[in-house]
Amino acid sequence: MGAEAEEIVGDLINRAQRKVFPQRIRSKEFFGDFDPLRHGRCTPNQFGRAITTAGIRFTEAEVSLLVDHFDQSGKPGVIKPQTVNYAKFCQAVDEIFAADNLDKNGHGGFMGMDSPNSTLRMSMTSFMPKPVDNVERVMHILHRLAALCKSRGIVFKYQFTDFERGPSPSPSNMNPRRGGKVRPTQFKRNFPFKKEFVDEDLDLLIARYSTDDGDVNFQAIHNDVSEVLRPEPPDCPKSDLYLKYDGTVWDHMSLNPLKKIQSKVVETRVRLNEHFQDFDALRKGFCTQGQMKTVLTILKLDSHVSKEDYNQICEHYSRDDGMFCYAAFCKDVDSAFSTPGLEKDPLAITPMPDHTSTAPARRNRISIGKSRTDRIAKLMKKLRARVSKERLLMKPVFQDMDRTHNGLVTRDQFCRVMGMLGWGDLSQEELADLCAVYTDRGNHNDFNYVDFLENIDPPDEDQEIAMMQLNSPYQDDAPSKYFDGLKVIPFGQRSASPLIS
Repeated sequence: MGAEAEEIVGDLINRAQRKVFPQRIRSKEFFGDFDPLRHGRCTPNQFGRAITTAGIRFTEAEVSLLVDHFDQSGKPGVIKPQTVNYAKFCQAVDEIFAADNLDKNGHGGFMGMDSPNSTLRMSMTSFMPKPVDNVERVMHILHRLAALCKSRGIVFKYQFTDFERGPSPSPSNMNPRRGGKVRPTQFKRNFPFKKEFVDEDLDLLIARYSTDDGDVNFQAIHNDVSEVLRPEPPDCPKSDLYLKYDGTVWDHMSLNPLKKIQSKVVETRVRLNEHFQDFDALRKGFCTQGQMKTVLTILKLDSHVSKEDYNQICEHYSRDDGMFCYAAFCKDVDSAFSTPGLEKDPLAITPMPDHTSTAPARRNRISIGKSRTDRIAKLMKKLRARVSKERLLMKPVFQDMDRTHNGLVTRDQFCRVMGMLGWGDLSQEELADLCAVYTDRGNHNDFNYVDFLENIDPPDEDQEIAMMQLNSPYQDDAPSKYFDGLKVIPFGQRSASPLIS
């Protein structure tokens, strides 16, 4: 074989390497079915069939030239017709994967020189788009394509992977597996944005990204489109909370934070000292500010103390080193239950906590001015007179709205009830004034209809006496002043004991 033929064979092997390297194809695997004894030879026809199955496109003349080059007829041990040494052909092709010329440090060959195959590998892994006349139009198409892929969440290359050849050969799939190329008809068929692009745009893309074999390198299009997209995932969607400014002044804003905690402790009947002592093994009477906040959280008092109130309490009861004096704090809170030095005055009478002691914990009303207070007083007087005149029974209507029986309805439900009772002539300003007085839970929505009914329809004297007797402490039946169980007691002999009324 002459030098010209050797050069042609080298070009053919180079073409085969350019084909197998991007897809990481092992060409030897396609010859295994024709060589069950694994002696490294096959027939000329089998050689051509294996090359075609591997996806390497050679003409019959080129295959014949390769057969002549690797033919081993006449050598010892070679029996016809298996005369073509495909093992040497595969070894020559697979040199592109070899790394025998690299040193231990992974650098090039002798004295740090680059590998002779490095240039070849770079040329095979990089696809150079073909020049076109209208470059600006192509750039505009690519930008539109990138914007559509980003807005609709489409990965461009995944639209064409079904046309890449699977592990087994199939006549319907004309392209190598994971080769990144499809036929022009397949590219048009699975192009995801047919409505957004005209046929001329698709033909321009095909002309720019076509290969020497006539295929369309969709992987190169995907790479160009991905360059303008953000590599990191998009930000997690969120909706920031922007509260509307509320200039309402509430009673708790001017209330002492110690008074808040004291009223809540009286209401729930909890003891603070034992919980603080869990953090004070030596009973020094001090703990850290974080432990103080933990105790409030355990007792479910943290929701009633704002950050400003917490800082104010810590500043008042903390030492210079930052330790919190819980002993003094508990003493001030428990003053609502006990009176210091009571043992020195045995005849002293201490009052029991009543509803006024727990009112700061249960109520948080809106602070209104004097002019508005006078206007509300006139409105309540008018409503009270109308209820007394028409004898309206209002409580059942409110109770129908209060499914949980907690004495509260919403602001809209209150307006609905007033309309159902025939008081639709009240203006929005008057309804807002009533809501400002009886929304006493620290928000603008919960309306206390129990207090509203007590003021607008107060009970009469008989009802007050009945309620007082119902809620009074239990008393045993007093003995009769007319009978002693056997006979009538004369008038002059009746006892004047204070137990007999």
